[in-house]
Amino acid sequence: LTTRHLLLATIATSSSNKRYRILSNQLSCPLFNSKQQLLHTRQSKASFFAHPSINDTTFIQSHSARNISHFKMASTTLVNTAEAAELRLVHFLGDHDATSPFILSCESAIHQEDIASLFNIVCAHKPAIEKMLHSPEGVGVFTLLASLLDRLDHDDDGTEQQAQDIMKRLVTVIEEIPVVTKDEESTLALALVENKIAMLCALYNLRAGREKCWILTRILYVAAFSGQDESVLNLLPERKRTLGQLLQGNNLDSLMMGFRKQAGDGRNALDETDKRGLYVMASSVVAKLAEVCRVMDMEKEAAAAEATKQRFLLKMLGTYSSVSQVDEEARTAAKESALGAIRDPVTLFSEQRTILSLAPIATLKEKDNDIYALLEIFQQGKLEDFQSFLQTHPHTLSTHNLSEQDAIRHMRLLSLCSLATEHEEVPYDAIATTLQVDQSEVENWVIDAVSSGLLSAKMDQLQQVVMVEKCVVRRFGMEQWKVLQKRLDVWKKNVKSVLEGLKQSQHQQV
Repeated sequence: LTTRHLLLATIATSSSNKRYRILSNQLSCPLFNSKQQLLHTRQSKASFFAHPSINDTTFIQSHSARNISHFKMASTTLVNTAEAAELRLVHFLGDHDATSPFILSCESAIHQEDIASLFNIVCAHKPAIEKMLHSPEGVGVFTLLASLLDRLDHDDDGTEQQAQDIMKRLVTVIEEIPVVTKDEESTLALALVENKIAMLCALYNLRAGREKCWILTRILYVAAFSGQDESVLNLLPERKRTLGQLLQGNNLDSLMMGFRKQAGDGRNALDETDKRGLYVMASSVVAKLAEVCRVMDMEKEAAAAEATKQRFLLKMLGTYSSVSQVDEEARTAAKESALGAIRDPVTLFSEQRTILSLAPIATLKEKDNDIYALLEIFQQGKLEDFQSFLQTHPHTLSTHNLSEQDAIRHMRLLSLCSLATEHEEVPYDAIATTLQVDQSEVENWVIDAVSSGLLSAKMDQLQQVVMVEKCVVRRFGMEQWKVLQKRLDVWKKNVKSVLEGLKQSQHQQV
């Protein structure tokens, strides 16, 4: 067997023995394509997320090799294909120098079946990590190395925590290898970043539950914070890369549901802390994307990234169930999220409508009362409330880099929505008074609210009224329930009148 053939085979773990059996006899052809950085499974039509450039609509849904028959996609696990696999591995990492201290130490650990020591030796040997990063076969080599963690997971001496610690150290040493030097071109540096991501994705495929969740945060970190703008721009949704698609909508939540189902209630079960860490990283990553887009004058993309960042901040804040759980990180995120909801209350109207009910937001009353008071106005108040706030807090907007012009525009739109929820037909003059604009501007504001998705209405220019068809509700408490009850009562009376009219008409015809 050549090194390539040895390292790249698709197999499954035997539950009865610590050794492994080969389920694939495709050793005659390599399963690793160094150009695409992609590891294939036994099923050629199915592939796991092994690189962010792969458009995988399943968003990294991988499963344990033990349950391979229960899922549509097979797992890829690289392990021993020969008795000397580990020896071949360390000789590859040690440049085949059989007398080097590195190889001799690794061989000693292998002969003693001390997997933990083997990992410690490899992680401490920077040239070995660099060789994996720079070699065309590096991802395959790393995957074989990472698969040895499975032996620690299933040893009988309680080494599960040790396996997790080694896994995190392995990820850390991969992250710390620099990808930019004065001698390297940007294209080469980008390729090294992609190799790092591919290696972490290979490890991702081999782990489960909360470990998967943690590795995903590191994959996102490497993609965004390795100093390569092109790697950051690959997160744009229009580029249709897997990581970029994963950050859209509720895809990350769906993925974590898969983690939870896979791990069950065992040691790898996800908790709120795991979710919180992933949301924090996701918000930081899209914030970096927005920053890069602005530098490149991509304002539309930057605005979309800012909205995505706000969405992840809200999800992160939602992982705190009570004020007693709120820490300094949550308070900082709460302040940032509150300012985001004030800066743009329209784009994420539905997501931000319940922001006042979040425990970390409630803590703003103590140290950032001005922000909390302003947020309340944007959530429930009208334009006149905002103007009263400015009189008592003249420096709040400038202190927090908020545009007064944008704030007034948004408050007018929100005030129009409040007015529309109170009346089915709203006279032009009532809108002009509430928005504090000339009556000739009313139609423009109605059109603006409709185009923003806040309102659906028709305008009767002859009667000078706006007929509301539907409108977003800014808040829904007891007062709104009473309004709904009154409207239902009117509807019942109208239906009753129609039915009585039909009965009378039928009686007259008879």
